[in-house]
Amino acid sequence: MPHYAVIGFDPPPHNMAQRDLHRADHRAFVLGNDDMIRLAAAMVDDQGNQCGSLYIFEAESEAQVASWVAAEPFCAREIYIQLKIVPLGIALNRLEPLDWPPSNPE
Repeated sequence: MPHYAVIGFDPPPHNMAQRDLHRADHRAFVLGNDDMIRLAAAMVDDQGNQCGSLYIFEAESEAQVASWVAAEPFCAREIYIQLKIVPLGIALNRLEPLDWPPSNPE
């Protein structure tokens, strides 16, 4: 099945105030709709502020991922200044399974 990266960049330097307003809805949506997600991560700046998000999806199509993205609260409420969905051709994967769910999910 194909893989896709979803990369969202916050407006510089970050968008913590807006993220905090919508974080509970974001987390509930992601954890309640995670069947296609293989990796989810917050991108952080040098001060530890979240400045973007990265998701890796395994899905039938880019349209399926785009539909998920359109409903995700951070995306729907325009937390990101730029959002890309990119098909992946995975050449190497050294990520090991981690405990899930994380104690502090993005």
